[in-house]
Amino acid sequence: MPSPTGHPESVAFVIPYFDDGPAWRRACLRLTLASLERQTDPHWCVYLTDDASPAPGTTDFLSGLAASVSGSMTVLKAPRNAGAGQARNLAIEAAHRDGHSLLAYLDADDLAHPHRVAAVRALFAAEPELDFAYNDIEFIDEHGTPWETDRLLPGLRLLDEQQRLPKLRGRERWIEQAVERDNIAIPSAMNLRTTLARAVPFTAAPFCEDVATLFRYLGSGAAIDHVPGIPTGYRVPREGGSASRRQSGGVDAFNRMRCANERAGLEEAIATAVSRGAADERTGRAVLCRYLIRIGRTVTGDGSPELGRSQLVQARALDPETFAEHATAAERTDTPAVPAPR
Repeated sequence: MPSPTGHPESVAFVIPYFDDGPAWRRACLRLTLASLERQTDPHWCVYLTDDASPAPGTTDFLSGLAASVSGSMTVLKAPRNAGAGQARNLAIEAAHRDGHSLLAYLDADDLAHPHRVAAVRALFAAEPELDFAYNDIEFIDEHGTPWETDRLLPGLRLLDEQQRLPKLRGRERWIEQAVERDNIAIPSAMNLRTTLARAVPFTAAPFCEDVATLFRYLGSGAAIDHVPGIPTGYRVPREGGSASRRQSGGVDAFNRMRCANERAGLEEAIATAVSRGAADERTGRAVLCRYLIRIGRTVTGDGSPELGRSQLVQARALDPETFAEHATAAERTDTPAVPAPR
């Protein structure tokens, strides 16, 4: 079936939307859609899923936007509030039914670079075997002003620093993602073939489903590349802090969910890689150990030191040899050994 834009290789933007009443949500969504209307390549469309928003008038508001946006916009309604991942899954299936082979994720408060559609279409056309491509991000505040790097929260500053690491390209890059990088791409910087998105749907976890799913993408053997020159405007308010952290119950609660959900995604990625013959169980155990060391350091820096220490304890119990090789001297001293079961 041809795509609604009339071009078989148009890019379908997948946008989850949840409206609980604050005026900034609708204002940000208008700016997000405006960033698509500024695309230099007109071959794009939008699939937006309303995640069972409780705010009155949301349906009429979204219908009005769909009628006014310059490109094709399809509005879907989730049967219940189940989180961004499940909302994306509904949009992915709708885009597939309409014949779209390329997707670009974009959250409802972020901004697409004007050349994103052109660059993504060109890269996937040049690399027929490519499954997944990511672009960089630029941190912007609620007014669209770029953040000063030294004023970012520790976790965001780490993400910004890791953007400067060598880009991941090719297949079987799930190990580097797990052990070296907090995240190579937020959802708004992910571009992929619809076949991969359908084969590896988002998990039902309400938070950190993006990293868990990224692990599973790469663990499946997907070919990855980087799209240069089209950073996504990633909105981080200066006032009010992270919405995800507030909704989850605070920093510590968020980090606990993060550790649990990301680990579940990585364990599934490892199991898939082992089943494909791309890794053995010993390698998988070492990767999980190194991930636990890394995430332990990350959540400690993010304000959850006890949780961070527990991740290190689990890493040491899981694979003492790998822990000894990759933990710092202080971590080895401060992390008690767990007696082996009899």
